[in-house]
Amino acid sequence: MTSGIKPQQNWHQHAGTLSINSLRELGKVLVIAPHQDDESLGCGGTIALLRQAGLPVHVAFVSDGSLSHPNSKKYPTEKRIALREQEALAALQILGINNNQVTFMHLPDGSVPFNGDPQFTGAVNQMQQLLLDIKPQTILLPWRRDPHTDHRATWQIVDEAINETGISARQLEYLIWLWERAADNDLPQPGEMQIWQVNIEQVIELKKQAIAAHLSQTTRLIDDDPEGFMLSPEVLAHFDKPYEIFVESNKLA
Repeated sequence: MTSGIKPQQNWHQHAGTLSINSLRELGKVLVIAPHQDDESLGCGGTIALLRQAGLPVHVAFVSDGSLSHPNSKKYPTEKRIALREQEALAALQILGINNNQVTFMHLPDGSVPFNGDPQFTGAVNQMQQLLLDIKPQTILLPWRRDPHTDHRATWQIVDEAINETGISARQLEYLIWLWERAADNDLPQPGEMQIWQVNIEQVIELKKQAIAAHLSQTTRLIDDDPEGFMLSPEVLAHFDKPYEIFVESNKLA
């Protein structure tokens, strides 16, 4: 894994535009987040725009977030999980989503199952039920080759659930660790994906507030685990932009 994508850092410069009118055509939206903060980082501005346009949005968190500070005594596992859920709900309130439009799947952080793992079928069954309950017209999900394994596994779970349910939903993939850790073959390849850009200038402050609501990930709130995770200023800078990027498969359904 390289430290960045500098050789092709402008790969998205010819992105098409998803206007406010285009967003309104997305209909009922389901956002799939591998961890509590991915929703705010990757598509927080778009979520805010969708809600301001009156569109229904449901957010599902795949992992339990427990691995962020595994050695903390002040916040043992169950307390850490509860904290991250509280932070996620607070962030989503800022973006315009009520608690009853949020699902926590509670898969193990750092071990979200891949296709072929023993737990994969159970995770797919959970996702299938969610798809059947929500009946989304559009799904926002992590990029299929995101360098983080939980993100790749999440994409596989969603993809398999879509195939098994046969639902027809537009799929827009958002980017998290691609900006920071990508190797060249992690990037969208020429002709593989349609690249879209959403202007979030009018809601950028809401996005920043939502990210900041994830206190355990952006501050030293949990201060007794020197190996604990925190989003660095360098990582956060990738998401401090007046636009969000999505990619959509060019493969015809």
